[in-house]
Amino acid sequence: MSMLFQVDMNVLKQLLSLKFTNIRKVLFDKFINYYIWASCTMFVSGYLMQSFGLSEKFGVFQFAGIIASGAIFEIYGTAAKMVADFEHDQIIAYYLTLPTHTATVLCSNVLYNTIVGSVMAIFLLPLAKLILWSQLNFFAIAWTKFLFLLVLVNLVCSTASLLVAALIPSMDKFEMLWVRIIFPLWFLGGFQFSWDSVHAVAPKVSYFMLLNPIFYMTEGMRAVMLGQNGSINFWVCSLVLLITLIIMSIWSFKMLKKRLDFV
Repeated sequence: MSMLFQVDMNVLKQLLSLKFTNIRKVLFDKFINYYIWASCTMFVSGYLMQSFGLSEKFGVFQFAGIIASGAIFEIYGTAAKMVADFEHDQIIAYYLTLPTHTATVLCSNVLYNTIVGSVMAIFLLPLAKLILWSQLNFFAIAWTKFLFLLVLVNLVCSTASLLVAALIPSMDKFEMLWVRIIFPLWFLGGFQFSWDSVHAVAPKVSYFMLLNPIFYMTEGMRAVMLGQNGSINFWVCSLVLLITLIIMSIWSFKMLKKRLDFV
């Protein structure tokens, strides 16, 4: 297990530099996809849904969920690319033969996806301001906590993509991953409602929902954007996500070692 924590920083920098050589095209395509989905969601939640009696803050409430959801949705695409590589080109096999610790190669994947996901979310802020306008108050956001949680959420989701790639046996099974795991966790993870609202309606169900780590992503993001009132405590969310990150790192390393048979 000590291998998990052995990272060669010089090699890690070189691997990250290599991954970022083609970043402009990658980001361009990702931005278009992300912006289209986020714009439609913010427009509906910020203006149309209010005609059904929802709060004027629902647009910002939903926007906090969008920030967390961007990282969650990336799990599917990132894991799919990795499984496709395992089955065909096996580019990762080349990287695993480099004279460095395996953890360095895996960390480069996680950090690359974390940086890309975080940058995408930050660049979504001006568009959110443009659409939500007076509803979104930048001065009300706790920026230090926002940046900390944003990176943490993307770290957890990037590590989750490693775990998913290790557990999904083939590309044929990916449809089941979305329908059976990612969508239920995301949809019941507080994207459209708070934990307090669930607790008020169904207390027993609300305690069960605390097992879903996505709830801590959406609740934590709302705490930094809308204030602590009505959300799970920010530090509780951060602690749960840190524990999730550690467990997922160890689990994904073990599963990938078993699948790829590396040292």
